[in-house]
Amino acid sequence: MYYPLLLIVVITQLHAQQLYYPDEDGNVVYNTKPYQNQNQPLPSMYPPPSASRLDTYNNSQMSPIQGPIPTRGTPEYDRYVDRIISTGLVKLTLAMKKVITRQAEDQYNNIVFAPVSMAASLALVLLGANGKTYQEISTFLGFASGVPDLDKKSQIVHQQFGRMILKLEKTSGFVIGSQVNFATAIFVQNNYPIRKIYQSTAGSVYQSEVLNLDFKENPAYAQRAINAWVSDRTKGKIKEVLNEAPSVDTKVIIASAMYFNAQWEYPFFDGATKRRPFYTNGKDKPSDIWVDMMSNGGYFPYYKDRILNCEILGFPYKGNQSTMYVVKPNDSNREKLAMLENLLTVEHLHRLVENTNDTSVVILFPKMLIDTTIDLKSPLEYLGVTSLFNPDEANLALLSPGPSSIGNITGKINLGSSVINPISPSNPKQHYEEDESVLIFNRFGETVNCTKFFYMKESNLTTCEELITNSTKKVLYKKFDDKIGRRIVRQAPSIPENLDALREDINKHENPQSFENPGLFADKVIHKVHMHITETGTEAAASTVFGLSKTGSRVVFRVEVPFFFFIMHKETKVITFWGSVNRPTPFYSHT
Repeated sequence: MYYPLLLIVVITQLHAQQLYYPDEDGNVVYNTKPYQNQNQPLPSMYPPPSASRLDTYNNSQMSPIQGPIPTRGTPEYDRYVDRIISTGLVKLTLAMKKVITRQAEDQYNNIVFAPVSMAASLALVLLGANGKTYQEISTFLGFASGVPDLDKKSQIVHQQFGRMILKLEKTSGFVIGSQVNFATAIFVQNNYPIRKIYQSTAGSVYQSEVLNLDFKENPAYAQRAINAWVSDRTKGKIKEVLNEAPSVDTKVIIASAMYFNAQWEYPFFDGATKRRPFYTNGKDKPSDIWVDMMSNGGYFPYYKDRILNCEILGFPYKGNQSTMYVVKPNDSNREKLAMLENLLTVEHLHRLVENTNDTSVVILFPKMLIDTTIDLKSPLEYLGVTSLFNPDEANLALLSPGPSSIGNITGKINLGSSVINPISPSNPKQHYEEDESVLIFNRFGETVNCTKFFYMKESNLTTCEELITNSTKKVLYKKFDDKIGRRIVRQAPSIPENLDALREDINKHENPQSFENPGLFADKVIHKVHMHITETGTEAAASTVFGLSKTGSRVVFRVEVPFFFFIMHKETKVITFWGSVNRPTPFYSHT
């Protein structure tokens, strides 16, 4: 018996401040609004780069992975594995972009996706994978290179990747929860067993929620519950990721959501946005659309590459820990952009970023709102992840022992206990009203308050686990009618080590592919992104009087032709977003 598994990745929202744009002569119309904070001096230009800032940036440049492997447990080893992971994610990004474009109905459509969130979902699958499925996903993510005997040391990669995601949040320069937030969840069919080792590892390493739903008896409610989870984690920006109820045969759905709402390090000003022509086919051809253009100017990371014949400009975000880089070919058009992206390698991308220097620049950039929904099944298969989608080959034996284990967890050997219905957002009745709310709890990174949910009218929850902060213990609550019992128990032992031991035990058998294979396979991998680059009207932007004019020493960077962009976290070198834009949206016709 085979059961489809659905992966969902949803991203929102890149929400940045307005950009100011020069006119046709290169001049910038300055803000005429009064300066509101009289206690601060009026800057005439963004400040030139300081030595300390450039030193910090140069010292953190990306270097190739070479030399002997450092001793495990040392800071050098952590940095070594970090480079493996970040390099793998850059390779993943470039490969996915090429395949998504190649397989698209219109190869010149705008595309935006979030590699790190995509990788987080696949990492949860890798956590439960074995055999061919494990090898394919670890190779695709770039985890299989550089760490000897990876199949025996998967905990290293998961611990490092989980730590890297946490570092992305804590060192991003943004407020965790309100400006940047990663969240993952595993939705499991009621009464379908999940290995306790898998559940605990997903929670401890990736802070993932494990929630029960009834796909078989009430798929419509499951659809609403998952959409409610997505809406909650994306601050309501993506309200629906499932536009139809999942199959009644669904046993597991893995979802990943990322919320990103950031302000520029050097704010852009209100009042200068102007509708201007955009040249999809290049400036040597007539413009076919108009877009809202914004302007800015000052010192920004910039580099003109004579090998790739392109320019790159960086827009640092507040805190200077993440930067949006914009790249456009010389004399760009749709065809030249496609050629440049097709030629790009990891080394090219590293070199472009490393060679940027703070330069006086006058800037034009389009105001954009981009929505993209991609089913990643076909691109993943093209790039070698095939067994995950094949019912006869998919092996997620570390995620679940399968339904046959209920009541008889193992056969001849104890290969780990399972947990049924680990936690449920609610215990739904047989029928639901359309306006009935869905209870979602255990927000990413927050401690569960079990008693809070016991007393909710809409909750029929009877069991809940709550971790004790800074302790190896947890509290197990059980509800009996109107009474709640409380028992303190020790947490499970080192979970990641047990996962590797479990994989080793399973693979000792003559036919590990069929031994304890739960029959789970992936049916779809839905990746949804909502990205908004627009004005935010902060005090600094609204109150600054700023003027720029074109001079011979300033670079003019006019993004009025096709371009691509990516957002990179400085410390980890991880790409959080990638986008290719041939026709900014919204756009307007000439008539």
